[in-house]
Amino acid sequence: MSTLVAAGTTTSTSSESRIAFTTEGGGNWPAWDRFITLDGKRAYRIGNICGTCGFFFERLEGANDKVSPTELTQRFRDGVTQLDEDILQTVATALPVGDYSTMLLKCVPKRIVPAEPGDYFRDEQVALWGVDSFWGLPHYTKTEYYRTEPMRMTNARGLFEFIVPMFPKSFLHADTVSSFKSAILGGATPTALAISVLDVKQPADWDGDPEINAHWCLSHYLLDGHHKTLAASELGLPISILSFLAVDKGVSTRAEIAEAVQLLGRQ
Repeated sequence: MSTLVAAGTTTSTSSESRIAFTTEGGGNWPAWDRFITLDGKRAYRIGNICGTCGFFFERLEGANDKVSPTELTQRFRDGVTQLDEDILQTVATALPVGDYSTMLLKCVPKRIVPAEPGDYFRDEQVALWGVDSFWGLPHYTKTEYYRTEPMRMTNARGLFEFIVPMFPKSFLHADTVSSFKSAILGGATPTALAISVLDVKQPADWDGDPEINAHWCLSHYLLDGHHKTLAASELGLPISILSFLAVDKGVSTRAEIAEAVQLLGRQ
């Protein structure tokens, strides 16, 4: 699990963000499925509004670019060490309108290949929800992603953290990854940028007496920092993540978000 270095709050009033949160209705629900879009195209399906359904994300065709203020490139490369107001306000201009819980996190990302050992959707989710009743298979994300170590909470709850790339590994440049490896080995802790969502999910019923029956799923969708995240995962060394957690876009309350932030601060 990530360690919280600093926390705060930020509001974006930008109307020109390339990123947006959208929804689509289903059945009798005017808003059921949730999406992150990039330049008006759906980049990720990020689950639905159902609190008893399993958490998921799925890469779509619009996930093909990064989003980051160019004036912060060098500061992110060197590594952010505190939540300066100028950084927060600069990033906020690139985000959708809304309120954010802002976190500077430090973590060691572990790269996950779908359907292979370590895949949350193959392991922990199937253990509690079972496989999809229609497909008869675990959920498939259509992308590699990163995880940190899960955290056991009180009252049979668990906090699971995901770092999700906005474009595939095949888009990355080997020389840039190598450059970040050298910097990290030299003691640097470069910073990735993410827009994040917290989904609190618990099935209506389950078999047996599982140790964890409620999954708090904190997903960071990378806007910048794909090369440094891969570099850190291959080295097994930490980077930092500047996370802007949208407080009203997940299946969670503000109180639950505050509790999650507090727990990360205890690491």
